[in-house]
Amino acid sequence: MKKEQTTVDIDFAEAAVPQYARRGIVTMFMIMLGFTFFSASMWVGQELADGLDFGGFLVSLIIGGFILSLYTGLLGYVGAETGMSLDLLARKAFGSKGSYLPSAMISFTQIGWFGVGIAMFAIPVANELLGGSTAAEWVLVIAAGACMTASAYFGIKSLTLISYIAVPLVAILGTIAMVMAVSRGDGTII
Repeated sequence: MKKEQTTVDIDFAEAAVPQYARRGIVTMFMIMLGFTFFSASMWVGQELADGLDFGGFLVSLIIGGFILSLYTGLLGYVGAETGMSLDLLARKAFGSKGSYLPSAMISFTQIGWFGVGIAMFAIPVANELLGGSTAAEWVLVIAAGACMTASAYFGIKSLTLISYIAVPLVAILGTIAMVMAVSRGDGTII
């Protein structure tokens, strides 16, 4: 007689995350900050700074920050109260078939985020540190892609570890880059 195996879903894809498995506020803060400390968002900020005067930049920063805070705050509140993932919330709101659209949208944006993030890492690093070699770019793309895929495979534990390392490093290196850019008068260094 064959013994039946049960699979444990540590990511809670089909059920609300139980209270014992939820992460604390500091861990979630670091993970979410890790998502926003992203080269593409920094690049957009630099483009805004180049295209606006200081007052216009501050106004756009405040309005954009308010909209993003309101949107993500409401999503975070609903997620924290229910313990449900985006897919489960979409099923509850739009039904089983209707949930395909938000799931497809998030899938395509994450594919784009993956590709843009890797390119925005690999190309400047290859240019600045490795002489702009196309082979170096490909090696960096493959290595960064493998690391990003591994972090997704290992789930929340790896995202937590990466965030606790990357967020302070990005804050320190970003500050250094801003100081260097201001002292040199060259915004492209960022």
